[in-house]
Amino acid sequence: MHIEKNVCDSLLGTLLADPHKSKDTDNARHDLAKLGIKHELHLFEDGNKLMKPAADYTFSDANRRKFCRFIRSVKFPDGFASNLSKNVAHNDSRLLGLKSHDCHVIMQRLLPVGCRSLVNKNIWSTIVELCTFFKQLCASTVNVSDMVEAQNQLVLILCKLERIFPPAFFDIMIHLVLHLPEEAILGGPVHMRWMYPFERYLKRLKDYVRNAAKPEGSIAEGYVVDEALTFCSRYFDDVETRFNRPDRNDDGIHPTRQLSVFESQCKPLGKQSYVELDNNDRDKAEFYILNNSPELEPYLN
Repeated sequence: MHIEKNVCDSLLGTLLADPHKSKDTDNARHDLAKLGIKHELHLFEDGNKLMKPAADYTFSDANRRKFCRFIRSVKFPDGFASNLSKNVAHNDSRLLGLKSHDCHVIMQRLLPVGCRSLVNKNIWSTIVELCTFFKQLCASTVNVSDMVEAQNQLVLILCKLERIFPPAFFDIMIHLVLHLPEEAILGGPVHMRWMYPFERYLKRLKDYVRNAAKPEGSIAEGYVVDEALTFCSRYFDDVETRFNRPDRNDDGIHPTRQLSVFESQCKPLGKQSYVELDNNDRDKAEFYILNNSPELEPYLN
C-alpha cells in the first residue's frame, strides 16, 4: 500500500507539474542532456533566461484545472473513500495531503478516467496498464497464474514508462513494484496483509490525545474511558448507544402508499424540486403507472 502511494505521488506530481513532488525538475532535464536523450526536452537559453520546454507527460494549465475539477466533483458511495474535494488546492492546480487510501482510490478508480483526454494515447494507455495491475493485485482473489503473467507484463509496462518519463522518475519505489507479484504469490491476497485497518485504528488512538506533552498518558486514559463506556452501554436500554443507535444511512419506515408502484425503500436526500412534464412524458408516466399497478387492474378490466 505504501508502494502504491509513492507511485501515485510520483505520477500525480509529474502529471500536474507539482513543484514539490514532480520528478520533472531542472536537474532531471540536465540529466537528459548529459545522457544525450530526449533532445526536445533539454533546457536552452533564451537571452538571459533558461527555458524549460513543456513535456508531453505533463498537463497544460487548462488540463490541470480540468483534472482537479474532475477530482473535486467525484462522488463516492458512503464509506468507499474520503472527501477528495478537500485535497484539491483552491486554485485547482494540484492535490494536497493525500493519504494512503486516497492514493489507492485515485490509482485504481480515478486516474485512468481522469487523464484519458488530457494526454496522448501512448501515455494514457501505459498509465492505465499500471493502474490495472494495482487493481488486479488488490483483488479479493489472486491466482498464481495471473500474478506470473502480471509480472511479465509489468516489465513491459516499466519499459514503456522509461520511454515516457525522465530517468529521475525511476527511484527505488518504482523498482519495488516489480517485486509485488512475487510477494502476492508467496503471501496471498494483499487485502489480508495491508495496513489500512491498523492505520485507521492509530488515527483513533491519536484522537484521544488531549495533552500534547503527555501523549502516551492521554491515549491510555482515553482508551480506558472508551472501554468503560462500552461496558456500561451494554446495560442501558432507554439510552441511545453505539449498540442500538440506527445506522448513519438508515432509511427508516416510509408511510404506506396507496399504489405499489410508488413504494420505495430509499430515503430521498437533498432539497425537493418540482418538474413540470410535457404531454409526451406525462403520457409515458400514466402508461407505466396503469400497466404496473395491480390495484388498478379491476378498473382496467
